[in-house]
Amino acid sequence: MRDVIAVLVQNILPIFIVASFGYALQKWKPLDKKTLSTVVLYIFSPALVFKSLVTTTLGGQEMGRLVLFSVVVIFSMGGLAFLVSRLLKLSRSDSAMLIFVSMFVNGGMYGLTLNRLRYGEDGLSLAIIYYVTSTVLVYTVGLFIASAGQLSWRDALARLMRLPPVYAVVLAVIFYSFQINVPAPLMRGLELASQATIPIMILMLGAQVADLHGNAVWKITIPAVSLRLLISPFIAVFIAGVMGLSGLGHSVAIVEAIMPTAAISIVVANEFDMNPTAVTSIVTISTLLSPFTIAIAITILGL
Repeated sequence: MRDVIAVLVQNILPIFIVASFGYALQKWKPLDKKTLSTVVLYIFSPALVFKSLVTTTLGGQEMGRLVLFSVVVIFSMGGLAFLVSRLLKLSRSDSAMLIFVSMFVNGGMYGLTLNRLRYGEDGLSLAIIYYVTSTVLVYTVGLFIASAGQLSWRDALARLMRLPPVYAVVLAVIFYSFQINVPAPLMRGLELASQATIPIMILMLGAQVADLHGNAVWKITIPAVSLRLLISPFIAVFIAGVMGLSGLGHSVAIVEAIMPTAAISIVVANEFDMNPTAVTSIVTISTLLSPFTIAIAITILGL
């Protein structure tokens, strides 16, 4: 019990303290979250992704295993959610919603911060791999699922190609593979920009929670939160073991995989009429309960 409390206080509480600042500010003087999101998405997040991948000391094989782990975990959770939706006899829209919220986690605002606090810059570099992989899947597979077949692959690809972090990944891979040196002034500028990413993301998380409204739809909320917080650790541990992940990579990968439901789910739910009330409930409840489930998982698994 003492170890669980230590994880809560030392690694998770600082995130929620900063998030509470965003919550309070949103209640006092509402933020322009759309502008903040645009700045993070188009400037700070690509800088963080590029800087982390270019400076990583990971070998290509280890990076490949982490990408594969991310893909397998995300699709495994989607498969389980699909089976649950069939058992519950959910509508097509609700089935798509349950699959989406079970697959995609808050690996950016929450996951990157937690991994950085617990494992340092090396942990952050590893967590970036899960975050980037998940981001790419959200804007391709995720949008297709949310649209329930109404969105063409061409439209999904067009949205993907407008996402700057994807280009940051491509450039980082090129620079990393060919050992191209980034000019010192440019790298310092990218490092400066990347340092702003996580604090702003946490403030936005608090602001988003402040704007969440709606009553919980328990028939869907309970299964979704259970899949996201209770089942995902078992799936992540099993897949990590099968793939032979070890050391810091093993810990970071599992921590990223057991994060609560991604806040972007609310935006997608509203855009595709994917039961926004239920999604709001799932994001809120999974976020509020996650400190305890994550702390327990970290302690029991020795991460």
